[in-house]
Amino acid sequence: MPEFYAHTLEGEPVARWQKLEEHLQGVANRAECFARDFSADEEARVAGWLHDLGKFRDEFQSYLRKEREGGTDTHHAVYGAALAFENNPPWPCAFAIAGHHAGLHNLHQLQSLVEDPKYNVGSRLPLLRQRFQDAIGEIPRTVALPPFIEQGNPWGLEFYIRMVLSCLVDADYLDSSGQARYVIRLADTCDTLLKRVIKERNSKPTDGTVNQVRHEVFARCLEKAGMHQGFFSLTVPTGGGKTLSGMAFALAHAQRWGLQRVIVVIPYLSIIEQNAGEYRRVLDADKQGIVVEHHSAVPLPDDHEQRNRSPLELAAENWDAPVIVTTSVQFIESLFASFPAKCRKLHNIARSVVIMDEVQTLPSHLLNPLLNVLRELKENYGVSFLFMTATQPAFRHNPIYLSEGFKTGEVTEITQETARTFSSLQRVDYQREDVLDWRTLAERMAALPQALCVVNVRKHAFALWETLRSLLPNHERDSLFHLSSAMCAEHRLWTLGEIDNPRAGSIRNRLKNGLPCRVVSTQLIEAGVDVDFPIVFRALGPLDSIVQAAGRCNREGKRRDDEGRPCRGEVIIFEPEEHSLPSGVYKTATQQTATFLTRISDESLATNPGIFGDYFSQLFQLTPTDHARKRESTIQEDRGELRFREVSRKARVIEEDGMPVVVPYARGKELIEEIRAREPLPGRARFDRHDFRNLQRFMVNVRAQEFQRLVNLRMATPLLPNLELYCLEEGCYHSHLGLLIDKHPTEDLCGV
Repeated sequence: MPEFYAHTLEGEPVARWQKLEEHLQGVANRAECFARDFSADEEARVAGWLHDLGKFRDEFQSYLRKEREGGTDTHHAVYGAALAFENNPPWPCAFAIAGHHAGLHNLHQLQSLVEDPKYNVGSRLPLLRQRFQDAIGEIPRTVALPPFIEQGNPWGLEFYIRMVLSCLVDADYLDSSGQARYVIRLADTCDTLLKRVIKERNSKPTDGTVNQVRHEVFARCLEKAGMHQGFFSLTVPTGGGKTLSGMAFALAHAQRWGLQRVIVVIPYLSIIEQNAGEYRRVLDADKQGIVVEHHSAVPLPDDHEQRNRSPLELAAENWDAPVIVTTSVQFIESLFASFPAKCRKLHNIARSVVIMDEVQTLPSHLLNPLLNVLRELKENYGVSFLFMTATQPAFRHNPIYLSEGFKTGEVTEITQETARTFSSLQRVDYQREDVLDWRTLAERMAALPQALCVVNVRKHAFALWETLRSLLPNHERDSLFHLSSAMCAEHRLWTLGEIDNPRAGSIRNRLKNGLPCRVVSTQLIEAGVDVDFPIVFRALGPLDSIVQAAGRCNREGKRRDDEGRPCRGEVIIFEPEEHSLPSGVYKTATQQTATFLTRISDESLATNPGIFGDYFSQLFQLTPTDHARKRESTIQEDRGELRFREVSRKARVIEEDGMPVVVPYARGKELIEEIRAREPLPGRARFDRHDFRNLQRFMVNVRAQEFQRLVNLRMATPLLPNLELYCLEEGCYHSHLGLLIDKHPTEDLCGV
């Protein structure tokens, strides 16, 4: 029998190419191992065997030897997919096989693909079967499905297909590249990591109410970690130590139930590096790679058959590490993605603990499909979830507007006497004021030594910063700071300063040393950014945003009055004279908040956590929970009909998430110059995943229209030829305000 090959090796003789038989066996073995966690090992093995069945064709082998050009005649995924699809009922792995390069097809597209006369599948399959049999053995006649799939749940089948695709794609990538799985397993190091977290908590002070509550919450998390897997919530006031306590719960829970990793999902890029840095400091001081940080500001294109994958796609992780820190966008959109680069990681969510931090920020327009998938992961893939926030939305079941919501008793609250905890940690008083113009607000802030103002949109931050700067004397202008997503992550972190040892002149350094400090910020400062001001001004916005902003006020409970007595911080809610708001749910939530505040007392905002369940339940009645546009099907309907491409198109966390540009800020400029000057070397890509990771800290997202304008003005140019990553030319990036176009702030993406 002639030799058949799976891949070429550039510049190497044919004898060193990977043989097709070895590749199919290798992929099948890996995929089977990955899928064992959810009883899909038999299906995954068959997918591995059949995914490259078409490479047994003489035409494909000629293509590898460069004896013919690529094209339709060298497509290979369709043949294994057709073989799996011809069964009655079709094997789910047919979707994975057909989509391991091109992405998951809709059901009708898959049927059209395998029946397309140009592939002539019917006449070619017998020879391919025979060659497979001669090389490997008989193809199974049946494939057993897990019990939870046989029950006829269409949404369960849809997600199962995604998980099989994930196993196949990851196995294919690892086998083709010769990479091994990650060597550090959580099971081997979990006890050590948990001890490190406990040691870190024990090193913290215990004096004062705030510190006592933090220790109590931590102990409660360890106590509850032994409970059976499921949904858990940790409802603790801002500054109550959720980050460390949540990780303690996750590690202890993983140790008790033999789980494989901890995945921390954080809403904003603005805080992911702060939290990931804390986790690395505590868990991975020796830099062994225990904590992997994965987020992407660069959208990956849909895959197509026989397309060379770009370096940006190869930067996607498979989440094969003990602790993963990622963003809500990355996590949620991966659950509904149709193309392989994003689906590759999914199987590694099985048998994990997922911490969803600041859970109130989950996109309301995706709640029904998202909660359905979370429940699927919990019930059939061995995943436990911990929902953490100070403003718990509850996600209560309602048959009309939140049919996938949680029913009574489905979520276990970890904290004991939650209302008492909130009352004992009351550190602020709320005040409501009338309309304020920027001049009046700036005068009040200028008269205060330290103050924070949080506004809803970038142009408001820009206007208030300019007004404040004009009022402050020259010797105090270095006390004024601006924060928004018009600044790259490195710029924001530099402006804030490190948590433990902030650099001189940074926000945290000035606050720590009692120096003048006035900060104007969009809402990105609200969730998880550790700063402590005596007074906070908050423009009227969503209720949870107001309370989160209050978490930056008197955070440590150390404020004193003029006579040295403990006193509370001040949170002033005002309406800007120009009250423009981001469109969509943010605007709806702000309007609802204005009405909601008339029905509750100011004190209840600080002491009654139950009001947020009521607030969110009312909000969900006013906003879509399944991203259904007029005359379009819902995501759940598309999932039930196996319309994968439609689901992927609709399930976007931010409907217009813009385009990223790399800005020439600080070391970002040096990185751009170094990459552009780099000489191509044989066997080495000119741009790789390490470059991509380094550049992420220097990226800013802009709306598509503004991006095109930058390109037209030649103010944004490709980093390298044929690379869809652009760099901002100097002159559009302000040292305090970030990206400006014509000296104006860029338009907001969801206000942040």
